[in-house]
Amino acid sequence: DGGESVYQLAVPAGKTAVDVDPLKWINQTDRAVDAATLIPAGASVTVAPAAAKVLLLEWTMWQDRNANGTLDVGETLPLMTHDRVAYASAAVTADFRTLVPDMRQRWNLAQGWTRAEHYVYLPDGSRTYQRSLGTASLQRYTLHEPTPVTSQ
Repeated sequence: DGGESVYQLAVPAGKTAVDVDPLKWINQTDRAVDAATLIPAGASVTVAPAAAKVLLLEWTMWQDRNANGTLDVGETLPLMTHDRVAYASAAVTADFRTLVPDMRQRWNLAQGWTRAEHYVYLPDGSRTYQRSLGTASLQRYTLHEPTPVTSQ
């Protein structure tokens, strides 16, 4: 959230895909914190195991328009999802609910480094959004138009 870059990879001009090397960010595991500290304040939460440590990194794609090698205002490209690169010290689940927005959330992260896939939906006839963040095996992050405020 502080704008710090832990891994950068240039995509050559004309390419639509590039391989990512997860070994480049593996040394970030010491930055993991108690999973419960990542839950919004005021939410009723259950985390198992209680001692699990988690690190969630935001995946950002950007176009270096001024060729200075750093991310500047206006260079971020919109992403299709709000997936995260995730580290968990142990397989961890977290269930919690926030009132604003009215949303029930469930995290299900495998031990180690993975991609945490993000979904948000509003069940028919309900006022409570359902949001999940769970381990996915495919390491793919896709550009798209901005998503609704409920998925951010």
